[in-house]
Amino acid sequence: MRKAKVWIVDKKIVCMLVVVVATLSVGGVAVVNTSPHSVVVIDAGHGGFDGGVVGASGIKESELTLLIAKELAAKLEQQGVRVVMTRNTENAVGKTKKLDMQNRKKIIKKAGASLVVSIHINKFSLQSRRGVQVFYDDTKVGESFASIMQTTLNERINQKYSSRHDYQPIAGDLFITKCDIVPSIIVECGFLSNPQDEKLLLTAQYREELAQTMCDVCIQSLQESS
Repeated sequence: MRKAKVWIVDKKIVCMLVVVVATLSVGGVAVVNTSPHSVVVIDAGHGGFDGGVVGASGIKESELTLLIAKELAAKLEQQGVRVVMTRNTENAVGKTKKLDMQNRKKIIKKAGASLVVSIHINKFSLQSRRGVQVFYDDTKVGESFASIMQTTLNERINQKYSSRHDYQPIAGDLFITKCDIVPSIIVECGFLSNPQDEKLLLTAQYREELAQTMCDVCIQSLQESS
């Protein structure tokens, strides 16, 4: 009888453990403890008639930003975060640049965003310039978020691929970071004017590393604000 009772208790414990594990994982991926109301808006820069900068290979900024944005969205959703994308096709969000930007603003405000990450690709007159650079609004609402993002990108990406670890986030009067009063940043994911950066950006592995790094920082920022 004692053995039977012990078995019943153990069975209940096992059942409880199964339930707990199930609530902490989705598709085999551990889900972090963030607010159920957390929303990250991902803005894939450019699109449609506005292709942005173009690399020597002919790849357009708009193509790369959409690939990275989708990768980031998938990783955040695996962690249980609700994601809203300003665009998820190659098309722009409006017929003109002005309408496109206004519509992105509407999407961001309607989403009730907790964080905004706008994905772009850089270009510079000097081919030697490379690496990932973070920008935030000069009102400094996103300064802390930008600082953590830049530091982490320096450690995981810039140091590894370009031996750069000294980039600092830059504040500016940037439309997309002023669409709502929430931490909002622009991540320039490399320089298409640099052959090495372009080669990296064309690889799925590099884009996945970028997305994973940005995802981890977003999760950290959401946890700290919850």
